[in-house]
Amino acid sequence: MEASMAALSAYQISRFFTRNAPVTQEQCNEEAIRLTGAASAIPTPVQGGGSYTVVAGDSVVQFRDSDSALDIRLLRCVEEAYAGFVPHHLHAGEVGNLHVYMMNNIGGVSMYLARNALHRDEFHLLRRTLEDYARFFASAWHNTPKGTPTPSRTVLFNDYLSQLTQLSAAFPARFRPTLDHLISRLPSLFAEDWPMVPNHKDLLENNIHVDPNTGRLTGICDWKDADVSPFGISLAGLETMLGTNRVKEAWCYHDNHQALREVFWDAFYEAVGSGMNKPDERIEVARLVGLFLGNGWKYNDEGEKVPAWEGSYDLAYLDAVVLGNSAADLDIKLSF
Repeated sequence: MEASMAALSAYQISRFFTRNAPVTQEQCNEEAIRLTGAASAIPTPVQGGGSYTVVAGDSVVQFRDSDSALDIRLLRCVEEAYAGFVPHHLHAGEVGNLHVYMMNNIGGVSMYLARNALHRDEFHLLRRTLEDYARFFASAWHNTPKGTPTPSRTVLFNDYLSQLTQLSAAFPARFRPTLDHLISRLPSLFAEDWPMVPNHKDLLENNIHVDPNTGRLTGICDWKDADVSPFGISLAGLETMLGTNRVKEAWCYHDNHQALREVFWDAFYEAVGSGMNKPDERIEVARLVGLFLGNGWKYNDEGEKVPAWEGSYDLAYLDAVVLGNSAADLDIKLSF
């Protein structure tokens, strides 16, 4: 895992600086040292496509493309909504055309790099991670600040309705009953008594940091694409902890994923408290809506956003996590 991640990160760094020339990696490292007073700046093991990130002393310094700036106002709301799980972000200037941000180091390592430790001994440490993950989600229920910039519920409802209706029309018939049910229940997510909160839209293993010795969730990073939407939409990210990707089989759940799921939901409803029933129908509706909106669309060869098609990984993933089908069950050949 470490070798493949190192190779990917080296490739991403090379692409980033080729794209942003004449700014160099050395310039960015020197700026990180100047900002923090650290003795060195070391690239993080996990990089991103639109940024270059280093650890410098007790800080993390990130350089971002000019078209990938962070919304600091929204991030202040994120930091309050998920206090203890999110780094503090500070815009620290520019280097050439790059935006520079400083963050405290949340510690730990990405879940991808900690996978072996978390899965050992029948997923003993992963149970701790799941409990913390549940408290992370529940935090937004209690702590989202009143001043959070919130989109129009009507406009966002119409956007979700349009997307789900298009997916229902385009997807294979086996998805239609689920999508039609979600469409019928969608208004409940936009009722005035259901909170709008900052939601992370990319809860993959590389954005979730854990202590590989204890399983403790140390923090969630990469909030660039966060938005404000109905509480529970980002619960689609629960599945990240309950299975793994396999090249030929697509998504495969852990053998004991149901027991692990119960660990999560027990901790989640305990953290939310008495203001919500267990199970709450709107939580399940939000989770499934998040799964379809996050995985139901692909870009075709012309760069157009279109519904995922039969044989695509995205549809195979939805088959697995929504309907419980595998590609082998459906006799579908996957194309990645």
